[in-house]
Amino acid sequence: MPVITGISPTKRSPNRCRIALDGTFAFACNVNVVARFRLRVGQALSAEQVCQIEQGEVRQETFDAATRLIASRLHSTAELRRKLLRKDFAASLVDDVIADLTRMGYLDDGQFAKAKASSAARYKQHGKRRAKTELLRAGVTGEVADAALEQVYDASDTLAVARELTRKQLPRLKKLDPAVARRRLMGMLQRRGFEYDEIKQVVDPVLAEEREDG
Repeated sequence: MPVITGISPTKRSPNRCRIALDGTFAFACNVNVVARFRLRVGQALSAEQVCQIEQGEVRQETFDAATRLIASRLHSTAELRRKLLRKDFAASLVDDVIADLTRMGYLDDGQFAKAKASSAARYKQHGKRRAKTELLRAGVTGEVADAALEQVYDASDTLAVARELTRKQLPRLKKLDPAVARRRLMGMLQRRGFEYDEIKQVVDPVLAEEREDG
């Protein structure tokens, strides 16, 4: 069996090591792989062990790709899985890595859903219906989405948001027939995901205020 005669960091990345077998460069791998397989100078490696190390390296690459994606922004489990599969990582490795990240607390659909719902309510000024659609599109289950939306939207004044959006649009609609202006305002709020009952409570009163002020 070949023997490890050298373990040294690569020039391009301190997180990778060059492994020499019997005095000749054999392969490079992540320092985590070196630690996981307890590689050391003088250690003999069978063909089966070399194969296991190579598989360990691919698994580490999958893990690193996943953590880079998570570092850029929060991901749902489904989003992360889809992106990793697009990078041609094996489904079994992707599932193992996702299980590890979930266990470590780096991947949590509940936290993801709550953060996304908060962004929809506070910054994008979307209604609850549109926020749920976006959560479902991101791969969150209906149960998880509903729990997050209940937490976020119950604590926010959606009518106030809808009212503000309506008032902002009014100056652009002054020259239109009142019925046309009303339809456009209702359509705008519907596209933003507000419920019909919310829209009705906002549009007509705001238009009435505008007529009185005019």
